[in-house]
Amino acid sequence: MSQGCAPLHLGNTPFGPDNSNQYTRRGDASTLADVSMNEKVYYAVKRAKLENAVVLQVLDDENPARVLPLPEGGRAVYVSELLTQTGVMKKLGHIEATLYRASSDSISGVPMEIKMGRSRDNIQPSSDYALQAGDRVMVSKATNPALEMLFDGLVGN
Repeated sequence: MSQGCAPLHLGNTPFGPDNSNQYTRRGDASTLADVSMNEKVYYAVKRAKLENAVVLQVLDDENPARVLPLPEGGRAVYVSELLTQTGVMKKLGHIEATLYRASSDSISGVPMEIKMGRSRDNIQPSSDYALQAGDRVMVSKATNPALEMLFDGLVGN
């Protein structure tokens, strides 16, 4: 019996490693907190619950809500695996992310902060959550932390 994380099997989804170049930034989504759940995302989450899948929502992407299947047999898949294996982390580099856990109490899900490392290109282990059917991971490109620190130094923050 092996322990650890099972790879995320992407099947016939558009999220193979060869498609990581499809993530482009088309706007300035500097914060995730003000983004509401639109109809397309709502139906993607509903479908994900039924199909044992998760929704990857990349802000300012042409196809912002993609439904990705979870592996069979109840094997755990973590947020970091999802973002790495789909190519989102590599393409966007510095990111901000939030996990919305499906809940009957909230139509948009319960937000769970995904804490990033100081460089914002990796996830802190304390918030690398195991994904469940119906979860939605919302991701946006973040400001380069080095530039942010330089700007803060110039402004005096």
